[in-house]
Amino acid sequence: MTDEKKPVDWAEIERDYRTSSMSVREIARWYGISETAIRKRAAKDGWARPEKPEGSQAEAREPEPEKTYVGTVLTPENTTPEAIVGRGRNLVMRMMDELDATTTRLGELEAMIVSSTDEGDANGQRSALMSAVSLKTRSDVLKALATAAKTLAESGSAQGIKKARQEAGERVATSSGKFASPAPPLRLVQ
Repeated sequence: MTDEKKPVDWAEIERDYRTSSMSVREIARWYGISETAIRKRAAKDGWARPEKPEGSQAEAREPEPEKTYVGTVLTPENTTPEAIVGRGRNLVMRMMDELDATTTRLGELEAMIVSSTDEGDANGQRSALMSAVSLKTRSDVLKALATAAKTLAESGSAQGIKKARQEAGERVATSSGKFASPAPPLRLVQ
């Protein structure tokens, strides 16, 4: 089976680019091509986007601040399986601490929910908030954390188990016991 690329309908893309209010990203997703390809073709052929009306919502919005990535910078040292397992264990422990804090202060959380949803018809909101701190939700979170911790523990020690088994096999093979490798045949000298 070969994957054949569909031909790109540039006429339709140009029509949407010039007339629709869809963003370039949305147009690219709709036609299944890259945003960069559309931008390059638009620059090459001189396509113009539609003008935004005065007082439009897009104009009124403040520009979004530049997003910065606060996570771990990927380096060879922190992408090893051991480093990933270690970070996963730390995350599970932090989440368990958070669950512990939530469980410890459950009465206070429920009182805050009730007091903040006293006015008006907030029964739907109150029940949603109460279910978020319910025993079932907390037990489901604990179960998921336990599964994650077990998976991380198994993935961290699997390499050790494999190596231990290999070493045990090598010890048996080199020993002079029942399972030792047979000696080579003797050559008779004449």
